[in-house]
Order: sequence, then C-alpha cells, then structure tokens
Amino acid sequence: MAANVIEIDSVTKTYPTGFMGRKRKLVLDNVSLNVPEGVIYGVLGPNGAGKTTLLSLISNLISPDSGSIRVFGRDVTRHAQYVRGMMNLCSGNPNFMWSMSVSENLSFYARLYGISGATRRRRIADLIELMELGEYRNTRYDELSTGTKQRVALAKSLISEPKLLFLDEPTLGLDPYMAIKMRGIIRDTHAARGITILLTTHYMREVEELCGRVVFLREGRVIAEDTPGELMKKVEFKVAQPTMEDVFLELTQ
Repeated sequence: MAANVIEIDSVTKTYPTGFMGRKRKLVLDNVSLNVPEGVIYGVLGPNGAGKTTLLSLISNLISPDSGSIRVFGRDVTRHAQYVRGMMNLCSGNPNFMWSMSVSENLSFYARLYGISGATRRRRIADLIELMELGEYRNTRYDELSTGTKQRVALAKSLISEPKLLFLDEPTLGLDPYMAIKMRGIIRDTHAARGITILLTTHYMREVEELCGRVVFLREGRVIAEDTPGELMKKVEFKVAQPTMEDVFLELTQ
C-alpha cells in the first residue's frame, strides 16, 4: 500500500472578521484526510468551501488554529523549508515577465530555485520538448496565446522537479481543444514522473479523466472522500448513469 504524502489531522482554521477583527469566521472545521503517494488527488467544492485555505495550509503559507499537517512525514510548521523544497505550483492565472521569452523566463525561475549550469540548460530543454514549446522558445511571453501561457506555467512548476505538485484550475479559460491537450500533458507527466498532484478544478470531466481520488469540501468540512468511481456508486441519483457532475451537484447543493 502506498505511503501517504500528506496527512492532515483534525485541522481547524478561522479568520478574523467584523469590527477590529473581534469575531472569527470558521473556514475549515476539524478536517482530516490522507493523500496517498503518486495519486492525482482532486480537492473539490463550491466557492467558499475552504479549498484555497486548505492548500495554503499544506504549503505552510498560513498556520492552522489547531490540528497538524505532515508532508512527506514532516510537520509543515517545524520543517517549512524542507517541505516547500519538495513542492511547486501551477496556477490557472499564470503571470510571468511579459518582456522575456519563454526560455528566458524558465531560466530566470530555474536560477531562483538554485539550478545552474548544465543542469539548468538540460531541464529547460527537456521541459520545452515535453510541453511542445519549441517553436515559442524565443517568443516574448506577452505574445503567447492563453493555452501556450498555461504550458509555460506547467513547465515552470516542474523545473524544480517537485515530488508534490499543486495544480490550481490548470485549464481555466482554455478552449476545449487546448483543455484536452493540457489534460493529456498532465496525465503523461504524472505517468512519467510518478509525482503526487493536488488538483483543484470546477470541471468535473477533468476530475473523471485525471483523478485517482477526490475529496469534497462544503462549508469547511469534508463531506465525501473516495475514488470517482466509488462516489458515483455511493451517491443516490435520479439518473441511470451518473457522472462526476451529478456527484458534485448532489454533494454540494
């Protein structure tokens, strides 16, 4: 049985609200879950469910009010530098140096990660090939299409060779052709590298195609966690052949 990359135990998180922050808004309520190694794990739920807060806690960008989070067996607050060195992020709203070319941007981020010399050049070359960015190597970032920008963002997130990758709405705003292409790249990258991926998305077709397990959050609580196939069996539907979209509507409305 695969080891757990992420172990979340009874985590609660509140934020100050109201006049002078005297009140507290509950965002995550006693959340516990485990993410197995090597899986694409979907974090799903409506807006305001606590998805972004959960990812921020795992990344140690914020701290929980109570409970604990371990990544690769290390407490994220006590071993923050180690944990952050094991992960990277690809956002659905990428933003790079607009006047620099694709290769210049990748080189810039590689240097930020402390990657230099022949290793940097090799990784950039490999990622440009993997993401089919060869013809855009010397193109300025601001001249790229939305889909190409997304591929640059995914290349950047892989340049540090993370063991844990966060994909936050990776096909947001893409046309159907580019969304299919991006999902194929994600699937192939996962298969080739065996990395653990946390995926947030509002596209349930994406969940069906990519995710090995999913967790549903609603109002800061875990309301379901399983494989997509098992969830489609467990939830009671009014349709004969339910999809993950039916699961989402049933669990979150």
